[in-house]
Amino acid sequence: ERKIDDQGIWAWIFTGGTHYGLMKYIGEVVRDNTISRSSEENVVAIGIAAWGMISNRDSLIRSSDTEGYYSAHYIMDDLKRDPLYCLDNNHTHLLLVDNGTHGYPAIEAKLRTQLEKYISERVIPDSNYGGKIPIVCFTQGGGKETLKAINVAIKSKIPCIVVEGSGLIADVIASLVEAEGTLASSSVKERLLRYLPHTISRLTEEETESWIRWIKEILENPHLLTVIKIEEAGDEIVSNAISFALYKAFSTNEQDKDNWNGQLQLLLEWNQLDLASDEIFTNDRRWESADLQDVMFIALIKDRPKFVRLFLENGLNLRKFLSKEVLTELFSNNFSSLVFKNLQIAKNSYNDALLTFVWKMVEDFRRSIKKEDKNGKDETEIRLLDESSITRHPLQALFIWSVLQNKKELSKVIWEQTRGCTLAALGASKLLKSLAKVKNDINAAGESEELANEYETRAVELFSECYSSDEELAEQLLTYSCEAWGGSNCLELAVEAKDQQFIAQPGVQNFLSKQWYGEISRDTKNWKIILCLFLFPLIGCGFISFRKKPVERSKKLLLYYASFFTSPFVVFSWNVIFYIVFLLLFAYVLLMDFQKEPTMLELILYVLVFILLCDEVRQWYMNGNKYFSDLWNIMDTLGIFYFITGIIFRLRSSNENSWYSGRVIFCLDYIIFTLRLIHIFTVSRNLGPKIIMLQRMMIDVFFFLFLFGVWMVAFGVARQGILRKNEYRWEWIFRSVIYEPYLAMFGQYPDDIDGTTYNFDRCTFSGNESKPLCVELDANNHPRFPEWITIPLVCIYMLSTNILLVNLLVAMFGYTVGSVQENNDQVWKFQRYFLVQEYGSRLTIPFPFVIFAYIYMVMKKCFKCCCKKECKEPSICCSKYEDNETLAWEAVMKENYLVKINSKANDSSEEYVCFVSLLDS
Repeated sequence: ERKIDDQGIWAWIFTGGTHYGLMKYIGEVVRDNTISRSSEENVVAIGIAAWGMISNRDSLIRSSDTEGYYSAHYIMDDLKRDPLYCLDNNHTHLLLVDNGTHGYPAIEAKLRTQLEKYISERVIPDSNYGGKIPIVCFTQGGGKETLKAINVAIKSKIPCIVVEGSGLIADVIASLVEAEGTLASSSVKERLLRYLPHTISRLTEEETESWIRWIKEILENPHLLTVIKIEEAGDEIVSNAISFALYKAFSTNEQDKDNWNGQLQLLLEWNQLDLASDEIFTNDRRWESADLQDVMFIALIKDRPKFVRLFLENGLNLRKFLSKEVLTELFSNNFSSLVFKNLQIAKNSYNDALLTFVWKMVEDFRRSIKKEDKNGKDETEIRLLDESSITRHPLQALFIWSVLQNKKELSKVIWEQTRGCTLAALGASKLLKSLAKVKNDINAAGESEELANEYETRAVELFSECYSSDEELAEQLLTYSCEAWGGSNCLELAVEAKDQQFIAQPGVQNFLSKQWYGEISRDTKNWKIILCLFLFPLIGCGFISFRKKPVERSKKLLLYYASFFTSPFVVFSWNVIFYIVFLLLFAYVLLMDFQKEPTMLELILYVLVFILLCDEVRQWYMNGNKYFSDLWNIMDTLGIFYFITGIIFRLRSSNENSWYSGRVIFCLDYIIFTLRLIHIFTVSRNLGPKIIMLQRMMIDVFFFLFLFGVWMVAFGVARQGILRKNEYRWEWIFRSVIYEPYLAMFGQYPDDIDGTTYNFDRCTFSGNESKPLCVELDANNHPRFPEWITIPLVCIYMLSTNILLVNLLVAMFGYTVGSVQENNDQVWKFQRYFLVQEYGSRLTIPFPFVIFAYIYMVMKKCFKCCCKKECKEPSICCSKYEDNETLAWEAVMKENYLVKINSKANDSSEEYVCFVSLLDS
C-alpha cells in the first residue's frame, strides 16, 4: 500500500469507499499522503458505494431549507451491529449510487465498471503511453463481486494484479494462471472448493457454473494477469508489478505491440529500467541512434540517469543528438529560473570569468527573438554567444546544464561521456561552490557543496590514475584549456574553486616544482642557487645542474645562463634581495639621513619606489579586477600611496609642520613595507601555514573587538556619566569612554573611581586646561559618586574583559590554529601555487634593472596603438591547438578509473550481503 502511494502522484484509486477491510487501509495511506505532500501531489482516492448499504445515510441528506453546496456532519460508528457499512472519511471523493433499494450490495458495480472503462479509453494527445490513460486493477481476496469486476476489467483489456496468499477468489485465480493446456471446468471447481468452501457450498449448480465461466474467461487472457505473493509484496515488488502489468497490456495490444517508442516511454515514465533492459533492449532488435532521440530527451528532462546510460549503451550518439535546437530547448524551457537567477547573482558577486561565460551561454540559449518574416509567418531567431564553441562542445554544454540544476547522478553519466574529464570535474566543482554561496536555501546549498566535493574527488582520483601511468601526459592535462570552460585550465579552475585537495596531490606539486625551478634541476640545493646570484661564473662550471643538456657545446654557457636567470626561483631570490636592500635603505634614510632637502640616498629611495609602482601597475594590467582580491597587493598599493603622500608633505620643507608630517607618514609607511616582507615566508613549508594562521586570527580579532566594543562603550559611557557632569571636549570624552576602558583590559586600574584616593591636582574644574574634568562634588566638596556602584562596576568590567572575553579570544585562536594545523601540508601546498604563479609571470630581469623593460613595453604598446590596430584572432582553443592525443589518452585512463570505482562498489555490496547473511545465520 505504501508503495502504491509513492508511485501514485497524479494517480486515481477507485475503491468501494467504505471503512472496512482493504478500503479502510487505503484511506489511511491516502490520509498520510495528504499530510506529507503538497496539494499538487496528493493521491486521489474515489470511493463508489451503494446508497442503500451506507450506515447513518440520513445525515447526508440536504435539508429542505438549504440550497446549493452544503457540508454534511457524518458520524462513523465502528461499533455498529447492522449489516450496513460506514463511509471512509479519508477518501478524497465519494460517489453514492442509488437505485431505490436498501440493503442490496454491489448495485454500484455497473457504474464503477463503466466509469473505469470510460477513463481508460480517454485519449490524451501529449501522453507518453500511446495516448490512453493507464489503468490497472488490484485484487486482494474478494468474492463474487470481485470476480465479476475482474472479468469485466479483463474484457475491457485492463490489466489485473492478483495477490496470491490473500485468500478467496484471488488465490483461485493465482493458482490457475500458470496452468498449461486447456483448463477443465473440474479443475476450476476444485480450486473454488479449496479456497471458498463455504461460499461454493451455498451456491446452486447454475451459479457455480457462472463462477466457473467467469474464471475461464479471465484466464483466456493470461497476459493481462500479474501474480505477486503476499509474503513478497514489498515496496519494490508492488511497484514492479504495476509497471509490468501495464507494460504487458500495452505491448500485447494489437495496435501498440509494435510501438517500441510508446512502450519505452511507458517504462521511462515509471522508471522501470530492468523491464526496459529485459523486454525491449534485447539482441533481437538493432537500435539506431535516431530511434532513441525522443526518449533520450524525455530521460534528460525527467532526470533518469540509468535510462540515459542504457540509451548510450544501445547506440545513441550523444554528440549527434545534442543539436543546437535540443540544447536551446533544454536551456530555455527546461531550466530552472531560480538557478538562472542564482547564476546571475554569483556572476555579479564574484566577477569571475567562468561564471560570466556560463551565464552568457545560458542567457543566449534562453533569449529567443520572434520576428515576422516576409510571408507573415513567425520564426524564431536564436542568438548564441559563439555558435562554433557550442557546436564543438555540446557535451560540455549538456554537462553544465545538468550540473547547474544539481542533477547529481545524471551529471555523472554525462561527465563520463565528455572529453577533458579532469577539466570538466574541476569546472563543475567551481560552478557548484559558487552557486552554493548565493543560495538562500541551506539544504540546497549543502547539496551543491556535497556534489562539488564529489567532483573534486573525481578530479583528484582521475588525475592520480593518469599521473601513475604517464607523468608527462598528465602534466599536459594541467595546462589544457577549453573554451567551453571559459578558456580556463585545470589549475586555474582548481584554485578558483579552492580545491585544495587537487592542488596538494603529488602530481600537481611536482609540476609546480618544475615550474618553480624552471630548467634548474630540482636536486640542486637552494644555497647553491643563491650563491650563484653573487658568483655568476659558478653557473657554467657545473656547480649547479640543469634538467636539459645542450646539444651544441658552443651554446652551452649561453643556455645555462639563460636557464638560470629565467627560473622563477631565481627571480624570487632577486626580488627578496632587492626588497631587503630597499628596507635597509629606507630605514637608514629615516633614522640617519632625513635632511631638509632630499639627499642622494633619499632620491635613490624614490627611484626604487617608482620601480615598485611600475611593477604593481603591470600586475594590475595583467590581472584586472583580480588584482585587489589579494591582500598583499592591497598592502603594496597602500604602501606606495602613503609613500607618495609622504613625498608631497616632505618636499614642502619651508613649512616645518608639513616637513615633519611627511617624516611621520614615511615612518608609518615603513611599517606597511616591512609587514609586506611576511609574504616572502609563504615559500617556507614551516612558516607558510603560520602566515595563514595569522590571517585567519585577524578575522577572529575583528569579531572579538566587536564584542569587546560593546562592553567597552557600555562601561565607558556609564562611568563617565556617573563621575562627571557635562564634558564638552570631544578628545577627553574619547579618552574617558574608549581609551581608558581599553587600557583597563591590559590591567591598568582606573584611579578616579575611589573617592578616598582621588587627586584633584590632576584634573580641572573649568575645563579649559589640558586636563580631564574633575568629578562632580557634593555640598561638602567631596566626590559625589557612590563608591558602592563605581568600584563593583569596574570589577565586573575587568572580570568580563580580562577573563571571559580574553579567554574567548584564546579559544578562538586555538580553534583556528587547530583547524589549519590539521591540514597544514595541504594549506601550504595550495598557497604555494600563488607564489609560483606570481613569480612565473614576472619579468626575468632583476630589480632595479627591470625599469628598462617596463619603458620598452610602454613604448612598444604606444607604437602599436598609433601605427596600427591590433587584430584579435578568434579563439581556436580545442581545435587547432587541442592535444587530441592527450585527451584520447585521458579517456582511456578515465575508463580504467571507472572500472576501478565500479569494482570497489561491487566489492562493498558483496561484503554487505555477506555481513547481513552472517547476522541472519
